[in-house]
Amino acid sequence: MKRKNARSPARRIRYGFLAFCCLVLLVACGNNMRDQSRLKPYEASSVFADGSSARPIDPNAVARSQSVDLALTSGKQDGAVVTAFPITVDSATVARGQHVFTIYCVPCHGAAADGKGIVSGYFNPKPANLISDTLRLQPVGHFFDVITNGKGIMLSYSSRIAPADRWAVIAYIRAIQINKDAPLEVPADQIQASGGGLK
Repeated sequence: MKRKNARSPARRIRYGFLAFCCLVLLVACGNNMRDQSRLKPYEASSVFADGSSARPIDPNAVARSQSVDLALTSGKQDGAVVTAFPITVDSATVARGQHVFTIYCVPCHGAAADGKGIVSGYFNPKPANLISDTLRLQPVGHFFDVITNGKGIMLSYSSRIAPADRWAVIAYIRAIQINKDAPLEVPADQIQASGGGLK
């Protein structure tokens, strides 16, 4: 019996394909990543408006070695929610709070903070009525904790709202609780004094 020396066409195709794949892999190996264009530290750049390739540190970044005001960044002191604003509330703070509240809170809680926002009908349980007697009695740290960590169907907003803006939102909520018809006219010192809750 005569042995076949010629390889079958299917086998030739398989070996050819394998050789082609090896060739592609070898071509892909190179110094492309190492030799690509890149910006060196402090090199001038036309990409950014200030002309520098180095970007400033985020103002909300906290270094490990930096001492932190826990009341300001967590809304808690000694494990309990704070009962006083850790910031000075003024008219600019309340106006900023209204701006941030309009962006993040109005869709669920409504412009009147009564829990009747445009999407509130899709949720069960419904979003909280922020002007209810129960929430008027809560200390400001309670609101900070809820904004930071979420509660019920509300997700955490810690990645979206900076701590200073959370306090501004809380100042605006307090202003609504004091005078829902004209929250921006509530005296800042009255809001500042309402940290432990409204009677």
